[in-house]
Amino acid sequence: MFRTWKFLFLLTLFVLLLAGCASSLEDRSASGVIAAKEAFFANNKGQTEEIEGIKLYKPAGFTISEKSDAYNIIFKKGNETFLLFINPNEKEDSRLFYDLLLADKGKEIIAEETFSDDGNFGFVAIIKKDDESAELVVSVGGAKMTTITKKKKLEKEVREMMEVVRSLK
Repeated sequence: MFRTWKFLFLLTLFVLLLAGCASSLEDRSASGVIAAKEAFFANNKGQTEEIEGIKLYKPAGFTISEKSDAYNIIFKKGNETFLLFINPNEKEDSRLFYDLLLADKGKEIIAEETFSDDGNFGFVAIIKKDDESAELVVSVGGAKMTTITKKKKLEKEVREMMEVVRSLK
């Protein structure tokens, strides 16, 4: 009798844990948008790197490719690649990258939100690739950072990406 109850208890616990870990891409996207918003308004990262006169924050674990220049900076983190595009002709309140994203009707945007603070315009967009991965787009003014990631890394990576683009000087 005790074994049966023990088995049922462990089975129930396993099912609950499995259900908790199986959150959808949409659920992860919502928490990713919140993380990006917090990073945008915190704006608390100082510049740690300089590339051809561009000062920026480089998160721990990221490396910068030698193929980078002042307008296209390539970050690596493990086997993932992050691309940072900088358009020096755009001001902090530029909506160029946001308007271009919305104009592309071929993308399935799961979540997106815009932010504005002290003349800075920023946004985050999460675009569905498949059930397990998404393209992340984060932008502030004339800087845009993108990557493709698995849903389990989404929230952390979108936060780090916003910290990078928000730190640009």
